[in-house]
Amino acid sequence: MSEASGETGGFLRRLRYRIHFAAACLVGGFFFVAFSLWAVFKIAVLKRDRQDVMDGWIHPWYRIMSATLGWEMPVDGEERFETSRPAVIVINHQSNLDIVLWARFFPAATVIVGKKQIRKIPIFGYIFQGTRNILIDRENAERARRSLEDAARRIRTERLNVWMAPEGHRNLGAEMLPFKKGAFHLAVEAQVPVLPVVVGPVWSVFDGRRLLNRPGEIRTRILPPIPTEGLSEKDIDPLVTRVRAAMDEVRRELMASAGPRIG
Repeated sequence: MSEASGETGGFLRRLRYRIHFAAACLVGGFFFVAFSLWAVFKIAVLKRDRQDVMDGWIHPWYRIMSATLGWEMPVDGEERFETSRPAVIVINHQSNLDIVLWARFFPAATVIVGKKQIRKIPIFGYIFQGTRNILIDRENAERARRSLEDAARRIRTERLNVWMAPEGHRNLGAEMLPFKKGAFHLAVEAQVPVLPVVVGPVWSVFDGRRLLNRPGEIRTRILPPIPTEGLSEKDIDPLVTRVRAAMDEVRRELMASAGPRIG
């Protein structure tokens, strides 16, 4: 193949990937808004419980998005979400489309920890608060501490999983970012295990910077739970180190077995 024809083939391939991405965004955006409005109606008018609202929103939207994007998302160890509950789930964070990946296996009886500013987001903020997720005022240390104490009580009494991304930022680098300690303080306060979840790299199917998407597989692994029973504040740093090392090892395995970068 000549250099010119190779460049033309590459341009057409990337154009196809961009059209695929744009189509997925349009379809996903439409149904995200539609399901969100339906969720608001169920909360405000029908007074449905949080699990009914979540089941009628997350899973149907995932099925539409996975079909539109062409992604297959096998999960190893998914049964641990139920057998380890209640737990603090910690997961790696890669891109703005993580919400699609997470919707594949987001377990029942699970709440998310978010900043109080989420309440200001139209529609989504109402749903976030209406489904009794945990809002924390990170600008005020005392209120943040009380929020974590309240969350720990809810974990124990309602047998909830709490979902957190300890890296704090999107990361597709070779190494995981340093972990923030909030998830681990919460797990120790509630005396429940930390359940690590590692999603394989999205780079073979998605490039958000260049707006490229193609069908493919993204594998997720649920690791064995790490207990915190009997631990105290002085054990937080070793716990963080242990969880991060376990997740980083699996993440490297998944990266090594993933396909080449989209391009």
